[in-house]
Amino acid sequence: MSQPSIVLYGNAGTPYTEKVLGALRFKHLEFEFIEPSSPEDLRRWNPETGLLPVITIDDERTHDSSTILDRLESLCPDPPLLSKDPKTAREQRRLEDWASETFGFYMMRWVRAKVGRETGPKTDAEGQAIGPLARLGLIGEDGQITTEMLDTSDGGPGPEFERRIGDLVTMLGDREFFYSSELSRADLSIYAALFGMYTNRFPGGQGLLGKYPTLVALCDRVRAATTR
Repeated sequence: MSQPSIVLYGNAGTPYTEKVLGALRFKHLEFEFIEPSSPEDLRRWNPETGLLPVITIDDERTHDSSTILDRLESLCPDPPLLSKDPKTAREQRRLEDWASETFGFYMMRWVRAKVGRETGPKTDAEGQAIGPLARLGLIGEDGQITTEMLDTSDGGPGPEFERRIGDLVTMLGDREFFYSSELSRADLSIYAALFGMYTNRFPGGQGLLGKYPTLVALCDRVRAATTR
């Protein structure tokens, strides 16, 4: 049976897109990756919210990174994205949710502090909705993430964010991956959340993450498992 046509729409380097990219590569699925070139692309690909990533599988559209991973798991169960042990699988899903909620909260609070509250218009001159990231200034006119918004030179996302990184170190312990010896969607989620720091996508990020060598080693393992 041939593989269905898969197209992923998203911004490279952003956590939720990197999470889906990692899952696609981990499962060795062939796909086309398309990045937006303008805010209109965001509205066209996801009319409901204007948020990415969005994936189409044989023209069936799915958005939200966790829902996309569920869809990929049903399409290609092997290798699995969750442990076969139900208790471990619950912990992995819980950590995935924690990564989305906790890291998303601190990062967005940081961005808001740098660019102010969402005071921009919610529609453009043609009455089309403008996504919240664009209104915050995180997405530029070309549809790409503006990396200067994630500059850590003024102190980064703050001490609470660093404490949450410390929580991750405790949760990982001396295991290769979270709660298991095998990679799961939890590891993809944490790697994606740390991606900007791990790759030094914004100044000072790599130095901040470097204070936690066990997390750097985790990122190394996830990257190795999701690189073609």
